Amino acid sequence: MTQRRSRPQQRLTIDDLARAYDRGPAGKPARVAIRRPVAVPAAGATPRILTASQGDVRLARLKARADGIRFALQYENQTASQSKLLRQVLQNLELAIRGMEMTRNES
Repeated sequence: MTQRRSRPQQRLTIDDLARAYDRGPAGKPARVAIRRPVAVPAAGATPRILTASQGDVRLARLKARADGIRFALQYENQTASQSKLLRQVLQNLELAIRGMEMTRNES
């Protein structure tokens, strides 16, 4: 008989995942410690502000990852499902890059 793990009641935030990704070796996310529940910020609340160097480093890493995926799609042999997944990841990365560049230009 298998035993199911109980699900933690705490919520994981995007910032927690981003922080773990930034700390991980070779782009692999580190284990994320789940903290106490996070209150949802009110509308109009200011988001966590990154310093210019942190934002630039994260943007450079996203661009490098997108370039790697473009290279893999062009030169590597994948199954149809693998290439579809890579195209979806690439599209999400490009949206994130575009959003980061737009917010950086607003400041």
